[in-house]
Amino acid sequence: MIVEADLPHAARVNLPFPRRVLAVYAMVGLALWPVPVFNILHVESSAVVALVAFFTAGLTSLRLFARQAAFRGVLLRQEAALLVPWAMLTVTLLWTPNCAYFEGLLLFFLFPVASVVLAVALAFGLSSSRLRRKRLLFVLLGAALVVLTPVYDLGLHPQFYTYNHVFGGVLGPIYDEDLAVRPGLFAFRGLTLLWAGVAFFIGQRLRAEAGDSVAGRRASSAVALLAGLIGLVYFFSAPLGLNTPAWYSQRKLSAVHRTEHFDIFYDAASATADEIAFIGLDHEYRYARLAEQLGVAPTVRIESYLYPDAETKARLTGARFTNVAPVWLPTPQSHVLFDAYADVFPHELVHVFSRSFGLPALNASLSVGLVEGLAVALEPPDGRPTPDEQVMVALAGRIGLGERDASLADEIAARLSPIGFWSGRGAVSYTTMGSFVKYLLAAYGAERLKAVYPRANFEAVYGKPVEALVTEWEGFLAQRTVIDRAAGALTAKRFTALSLFEKPCPHHVAAYRRRYQEGSKALARGDTTRAKALFEASLARQPGYVPALAAWSQVMLAQDRPDAVLARLDTMRIVSPALSFRRGDALAMLGRADAARLRYEEALAGLPPSAQEEHAWTVLRIALAEDPALVRTLVSSKTPRVQAERLGAAPGWAAQMMRSLQLAADGAYEQAARVLRTTALPANVAFSEGHRRLLEYQRLVWLAYFEYRSGNAEEAIRNAERVAQLYQEVGARNAAAWLRDYAQKVRWTVGAL
Repeated sequence: MIVEADLPHAARVNLPFPRRVLAVYAMVGLALWPVPVFNILHVESSAVVALVAFFTAGLTSLRLFARQAAFRGVLLRQEAALLVPWAMLTVTLLWTPNCAYFEGLLLFFLFPVASVVLAVALAFGLSSSRLRRKRLLFVLLGAALVVLTPVYDLGLHPQFYTYNHVFGGVLGPIYDEDLAVRPGLFAFRGLTLLWAGVAFFIGQRLRAEAGDSVAGRRASSAVALLAGLIGLVYFFSAPLGLNTPAWYSQRKLSAVHRTEHFDIFYDAASATADEIAFIGLDHEYRYARLAEQLGVAPTVRIESYLYPDAETKARLTGARFTNVAPVWLPTPQSHVLFDAYADVFPHELVHVFSRSFGLPALNASLSVGLVEGLAVALEPPDGRPTPDEQVMVALAGRIGLGERDASLADEIAARLSPIGFWSGRGAVSYTTMGSFVKYLLAAYGAERLKAVYPRANFEAVYGKPVEALVTEWEGFLAQRTVIDRAAGALTAKRFTALSLFEKPCPHHVAAYRRRYQEGSKALARGDTTRAKALFEASLARQPGYVPALAAWSQVMLAQDRPDAVLARLDTMRIVSPALSFRRGDALAMLGRADAARLRYEEALAGLPPSAQEEHAWTVLRIALAEDPALVRTLVSSKTPRVQAERLGAAPGWAAQMMRSLQLAADGAYEQAARVLRTTALPANVAFSEGHRRLLEYQRLVWLAYFEYRSGNAEEAIRNAERVAQLYQEVGARNAAAWLRDYAQKVRWTVGAL
């Protein structure tokens, strides 16, 4: 038997370290330097280094063990060699900001450092055996781990993370700025070390066969113990977070609502049965619309997962804010945040439908641009400027569309490929492809679009290259003469948002933003004391952070401290609708109605034109500014039911309109509709024509929704169609389209029931 104590000192300590290891790491570091995101010490670079280090360390260790080198010495040398890539990814701080360096340092330890331990242990075990072609076996084993683990995790589970013994893992979707470093990552890397222990003790056992039987038995006992621990880890893999089977997510969401085509899994504590029933009707309506538009429909039931908050979603799927539909899984499904349902579910459902004409097995297209473009093209109207309008504005000012001399055909060609799509700005990629695909659908029909979808073979399907189709699309856009007045501001905001590869500190969420997020969660739980402390901690780091200022002001106003709000906000030279609104509330509470109305008007001027409901709420505040007691009621932390009761005794149309809204917030839709039906603006109200029209239109919108939720579908349809016509007459075509879609949904619901 060979043990470390028996080896010559030179063999144990002074074995020359292969220079090629250092050279490989140096080349990897140099290769990463010019690549955005990968040139800083974080998850992407750590995964690349771990992948290279596993094979480099393992193969060179096989040679060292063949020369009877000691395990400890080899492992220490291989780990020490990782100082080279660490140093090369640290020195980039001189020219590339890395605000999450210490998080990156933790990931470097979890990824390359742990992978090298496994590589050296596997090399030790293989070198102790009598197997032939040990280097080939090591490479094949490593390659199998690289490929099979992600295939198992992502191919069989509704999750968007994967942990890997070789390269460490992928923590979540590329669009999640704040990556979910889940407890499962630590458990998995612990599992990596357990496997390394098994390989090491197997090597010890094999080396002890010809010698000390006691050492062999000890090694065998260690292998048995570690194997038992590994078995326990795999048995509890779901609770530990190694992977997330569908049954586990369904159990954690705790409730299910079934419709004709859907199984909707949700958290019973975050939504009432009545809310889910109406969401179920919306599911079926969107299903029917897509089946009509595409001429196909899923042949099996669809699973719809609604997550109560971002943290639950991150814990179960690895995706905090990115909503997804994993089309490659056997069961069609979508995963969305409950609060974002109305905005994102129709988009994700398109992905579910496109499975039927995607590539076999993948159930999608080779072109990510077509995948997302189709989903955007088939999104229902939402009242905001359309993709066509945003692209027209972007083309006019070259907003977010690269160099001024680049053609639109070049832009589209770049976004058809995965790298071009994901490396570009998300809003630009999604919106331009959505507008282009919508044109193809309108001009050439669904059948051709379904035919070109799998392989993006435009010339074979349309008889002309993609460049010619883009030219046609440009001509179509040029014919449009009317653009929503909100399109300019919306496009400028969305198209200038930097991609992950452009941000100076990717994956970093500043401390002041984290404190604000934690405070928002505390406020949602009703813990105003902790929420206030967290908002103040956020502002201590970034005094001008508007969301924290607005949230802090909300808490202070609820505690009847308008003077403190004004004292703080008046020292800030920040123009923001949210802060102007809070200033207005504070002034109204102090009886300064004229000053309050000026602030409310300031808030109105800053709101985007498409934010019709926010405009209406602000106009109502203008009407209530004369009554400090009513404003105190509205800013209090009292429940909507209590606020509605207090508003019930107040005179005036504005108070009753607010009462209706509070009743609806409490779920009393029938009562809310009854109050709103009898509440209208008097003829002599001191409003501008614009304010009057906005509030009258929004009253009809609210009434249409309340009537629908209270079961009075015919009245809901009548009000929705009436206000849609009014919006159309004043040129608000997108708002009109949204309301017509709503009326169609209610009408469909009547037929479905």
